[in-house]
Order: sequence, then C-alpha cells, then structure tokens
Amino acid sequence: MLPFQRDIHPRCLEILTEHSRCVWRKAEALARASRYADAVDYEFLREASMLHDYGIVGVDAPGIYCFGTAPYLCHGVLGARHLREVDGVRYARHARVCEVHIGTGLTSEDVVRGGLPLEVRDYLPETLEEKLITYADNFFSKNPASLCEEKPWARVCESIGRHGEGALERLRVLRGLFEGTC
Repeated sequence: MLPFQRDIHPRCLEILTEHSRCVWRKAEALARASRYADAVDYEFLREASMLHDYGIVGVDAPGIYCFGTAPYLCHGVLGARHLREVDGVRYARHARVCEVHIGTGLTSEDVVRGGLPLEVRDYLPETLEEKLITYADNFFSKNPASLCEEKPWARVCESIGRHGEGALERLRVLRGLFEGTC
C-alpha cells in the first residue's frame, strides 16, 4: 500500500493510475526509438512513471478528486517526501523524479521569480529516465474528460511557453534528445 493510500478518493487513484500509465507508455516508446535505447533502465522508467505524480494526493485540486491542502505545484515535493518516508533508500531515485518532473523542471531563478511555494533550488531533470518522464508528462493532462488524449506539440509548447522562454527552451532540448531535431 502506498502511504496514505487509504485516504485517497477512489476517482483520484483512477486518474493518477491512468495518467501515469500514459506517461509510462510514451516515455518507454520515446526511449526505445531514441539513440539512448540501450542506456535506459526500463524497469525503473516504469516504476518512476507510475509514481511521478503520487504527490497529487496531498494537494487541493477537487477537479481531479484531490482533497489535500497543498498548492498543486507542490505535488512533486510532496510525492518525493512521502516516498523517502516509506523507504528513502529504495525510492531515492523515484523521489527525485517526483521533484524534477514539473513542467520542464524548474531553476532556482524560476522559483524566486515566480514566488513559488518551494525551497529555492534547482529542480531539473538530469538522468535519461528523469528527462523521459518529464518530457512525456507534458503530453497528458489529468483532466478526467481527456485522460490519455495526447496533446499535440503546439499545445504542449503553448502550455510550457506560459512559464517563460527558459522553460520553452528546456522543452525544445528534451524534444531534440528524444525525437531528433526540432
């Protein structure tokens, strides 16, 4: 059982599970088709994809049946904290994916400039698996009406672009890594 799984609304758990499966499938497909196919830890990619948004259970997002108290942006650090509490050794890499997958990652400057409710530091994906999950996550929402409907590239760019040119450039770099030139 996941920490506080007993407190999760059943519909939230369904949304979380389905969204995570979609992210995993896309991340795995990108990995297998990329020049990095032989370097990816596919078992970890699956596990981390399924846990990357775990922290949503602690946020206030009633539209996706999450009835916690934290701002949605905090779901990455919440998930990381809970995974470390469960088993900080076993889930250390998974926790890091939770922390760094938001958007295209966040720099300390993003945190300060945006007045974000996070510790001031960089939250940037570094490993192949972190980058794959971060990139793939941008193509799927948790909106119950459109779960697993893959967003087109233009919509992903529009969404990420709202967070500044740095975020959009990181998106382009991720695309270049896994889908060739962009």
